[in-house]
Amino acid sequence: MLDWIFDAIVWIVRLLMYGLLGTVIEKLFYWPGWAMLRLFTLGHYPPARGIPHNHFAVALFAAAVIASGLLMALT
Repeated sequence: MLDWIFDAIVWIVRLLMYGLLGTVIEKLFYWPGWAMLRLFTLGHYPPARGIPHNHFAVALFAAAVIASGLLMALT
């Protein structure tokens, strides 16, 4: 019974941490990602304001580009 309670607590904490990490990534990297994707796609993506698009995907693209650039520079 005690294991089930600990598993539930870990599951809840994991969900909260993933949500927090996703929010931090989206808030920090959305605008750099937006600028990079605008440059790389010649203005086609992300679309203009008001048209729905995936903000997290744009931010994750910037985070991946920045992380890979840092890894290449440091190795």
